[in-house]
Amino acid sequence: MKTSKTFWIVLAILPFFALVGKAQTAKLNLKESSILVKGTSSLHDWRCKTEQITGDISYKADALTLKDIPTLDLQLIVKSMRSIKENGNYYESGMDKNMYKALNAEKFPKITFTLIDISNIKASAGKAEFVAKGNLTIAGNQKAISFPVNATLTANGIAFKGTTSFKMTSFGVTPPRALLGTIKTGDEITIEFNAAFKNN
Repeated sequence: MKTSKTFWIVLAILPFFALVGKAQTAKLNLKESSILVKGTSSLHDWRCKTEQITGDISYKADALTLKDIPTLDLQLIVKSMRSIKENGNYYESGMDKNMYKALNAEKFPKITFTLIDISNIKASAGKAEFVAKGNLTIAGNQKAISFPVNATLTANGIAFKGTTSFKMTSFGVTPPRALLGTIKTGDEITIEFNAAFKNN
């Protein structure tokens, strides 16, 4: 009788052990995500928002405590980047076309990011901080970058927030100009991202 009871207990908890260490997969939820690019120019500061973003992730969590992120890939469409005002409204900007040209959007229509690893994880139930390292590819040029990230876990997925800055010329991109070169953009740009993923 004792042996039989032990068998049924083990059988009941087997599904739990099968889930421990298993990576959960999720897809980017575009409605809850945004990528904002900020920069400067000789006339005024500028901002543009990306309308088309896709992504996939696999992550490991135990009781809503993040353990690892084996894979993460993001892609954004260059020609979906559009200038916005401070209030968030879009406006027609001649700089947009020059930006697409500078990024060689016809030949390289996407900007991609592929995670290499995460480090310095500080995790608690539902929250985590870490340093992400990955390969960023812009205009066909790939470069490894690292930046801090804040993560939030829920029963339905995981979301990330963070910022990173770099120079366009480090990716072989010449900062765009407008009005026959009279308006020049600064070399350094800052990317602010909110990436929300929903479990498959």
